[in-house]
Amino acid sequence: MIKYFSTSFLFLFIVSCGYPDIDNVPDFKDTKLTDEEILDYCSISNTEKKDVDKCINDYKS
Repeated sequence: MIKYFSTSFLFLFIVSCGYPDIDNVPDFKDTKLTDEEILDYCSISNTEKKDVDKCINDYKS
């Protein structure tokens, strides 16, 4: 039983080392969103219509 646990732990450890570090995540500040993506983003983060409109206008300007 301990043999299987050790083997699976070693396998998971080796596989998890292949993932990139958090410092390697790209910067998304210059990303351009489409009108549909902006509408989705603002609709999710705001519930009232006036807040959604303000969010859309702020993002586009």
